[in-house]
Amino acid sequence: MFGLHDIQYFYEFLFWVLIYLSLRLVWHLPKVRLAYGISVAVFNFAAIVMYTISSLSGQMGALDAFAFAFLHSMVSIVMLTLIHKENKIDKEKRNLKGEKVLK
Repeated sequence: MFGLHDIQYFYEFLFWVLIYLSLRLVWHLPKVRLAYGISVAVFNFAAIVMYTISSLSGQMGALDAFAFAFLHSMVSIVMLTLIHKENKIDKEKRNLKGEKVLK
């Protein structure tokens, strides 16, 4: 099960650990959070396109493709909503800090 040919999973695990650790270093930056959210939404949109193409080409059933595309569209909508809400909260925080400085 975990022979030499399964080393790919180890490399994938290391990749995600490195991504996680690097994001922890820069996650406090608003531009990083914005870029991450938009990239997740774009990758999910690409997945929707691929499921649609595979359904149209007959490689996947229409209902399966619809279910997977629906799942990825929900993830995209959630990510874009979170980005919008976070930007709104950040603007409100900046306005509150600005009002406290003026008083």
